[in-house]
Amino acid sequence: MREIRKKMQIIFQDPYSSLPPRSTVGGILSEPVQVHNIVPKAEIKDYVLDLMDKCGLRDYYYERYPHEFSGGQRQRICIARALSVNPSLVVCDEPVSALDVSIQAQIINLLKKLQEEMNLTYVFISHDLSVVKFISDKIGVMYLGAMMEFGSKKDIFDNPLHPYTQALFSAIPYPDPDVKMNRIILNGDIPSPANPPKGCRFHTRCPHAKEICKHVTPEYKEYGNGHFAACHLLDK
Repeated sequence: MREIRKKMQIIFQDPYSSLPPRSTVGGILSEPVQVHNIVPKAEIKDYVLDLMDKCGLRDYYYERYPHEFSGGQRQRICIARALSVNPSLVVCDEPVSALDVSIQAQIINLLKKLQEEMNLTYVFISHDLSVVKFISDKIGVMYLGAMMEFGSKKDIFDNPLHPYTQALFSAIPYPDPDVKMNRIILNGDIPSPANPPKGCRFHTRCPHAKEICKHVTPEYKEYGNGHFAACHLLDK
């Protein structure tokens, strides 16, 4: 697991609770570098300071504690911690949802810059479709823990196939009071993820559900150019 941990890291949703309050920024970032022998011991501080600079953190933050920083700065520390062991894959678990909108843009731009510089792959988890559209190459739409649709960003946004994806996109607010949005209203409550319904998990709220949807789990099929969906309505 130690070798795998170096290749895969995670950035958590809440920058306020995911940092140890009694450790300085230098300590937080130095520990994984030392544990995984990323650089010789004498070079750790220089390595950490360079990493802080890449993530937009000043060198004098090295001796400060997490409570002395804003939410955006804390998330930069969390990003630096995830990148400290040179991973190939970083799971971003709603990394901007707890931040102000102006700070969100800064963090998203930072993630994009670091991705290009360090050749990173992100698994970016988010409910904000504008953020998803900006940062993603491929998109998977999930409902109750099951993949409803998967494809390239262009295919998903230009031609959503699954009723759940279509309902999601219809809920995107449009900044023009004269434009009438065709909202798809989903009725009913979301079932328990611990006890999902039989058949298609979305059938209890789907406006187009058929009898087969209640009993048979739809097959996950490709509908051209790497665009996958799981829906009986698409079987003709």
